[in-house]
Amino acid sequence: MLHAGEYDPQSGETHGKVVVEMVLDPPGHVRLPLADDEIVDRAVAIQGLAARDVRLLTCDTSQHTRGRAAGLKVTKVPTKDPGPEPDWEAQNTPGNGTRAKRRERQAAEA
Repeated sequence: MLHAGEYDPQSGETHGKVVVEMVLDPPGHVRLPLADDEIVDRAVAIQGLAARDVRLLTCDTSQHTRGRAAGLKVTKVPTKDPGPEPDWEAQNTPGNGTRAKRRERQAAEA
């Protein structure tokens, strides 16, 4: 148990309880070709074993959509700002790192 949660005497329920369990695949399980499909499939299978809702946390839009389509409760977690877009114009220009300098020397020797 990661967090015990808080008991609400009015509703008789505990809120904020976080339990993590590791469940192994059954013997002979073959993974699905797409990782997103495999994760969603395993979450649906675990939801059946747990006999309660399982929440899928993901940063991936595709996985979020697949999870919702499979009937899971899904929370899309925001990702860090990836920063500015790469300078695609400079992609084909030689760099100034060690590899680029080695390539320049090799080209000059040839």
